[in-house]
Amino acid sequence: MTSGEGDREDEPVTTVDASATVPMWPCPVCETRNPIALDYCATCGASFAALMRQEPAQTKVDPRDALRRSLLFPGLGHRLVPGRAIDGFSRTVLFAMLLIATLMLGFSGVHAGAVFFLFLLYLLATVIVYFLSAFEASRLARGGEPLVSSRTLLWTTVGILLVSVVVVSLVIGTATRR
Repeated sequence: MTSGEGDREDEPVTTVDASATVPMWPCPVCETRNPIALDYCATCGASFAALMRQEPAQTKVDPRDALRRSLLFPGLGHRLVPGRAIDGFSRTVLFAMLLIATLMLGFSGVHAGAVFFLFLLYLLATVIVYFLSAFEASRLARGGEPLVSSRTLLWTTVGILLVSVVVVSLVIGTATRR
């Protein structure tokens, strides 16, 4: 026996608990403690990311409140539903554009066939947007999907804006000929 070996025998042997020095995470499914280096639970295979994931708090919106607000002015009901404020704003803008164009045509004093037809067309579109927005706000509050996609609404608004410019030109041109 060498002198170095005999000294080791006299010293007490200590064991180091590996879990005391390695950070651990509790499995959210089976509650087994796992080393932090693992992405999945060694026992059940649950993801470590599931422990960090927080479910978004969903606020309940009464569909009748959303309907009433949209009947007050289209788009206001959408603003109650989480994540739908932009949809509400776009419906408000579209309704306001249609209403202004309808009022301009109605009060223009021009009763020519084409202008009167456009007035009826704008009036019909205004009423459709009004009631459709209210129905859609109620549907969204119940957890449904929008009836009209944002892309469709955008292109509809652009089209109505272009038609409105043409209509205003017609109304001004017709009024100046008198």
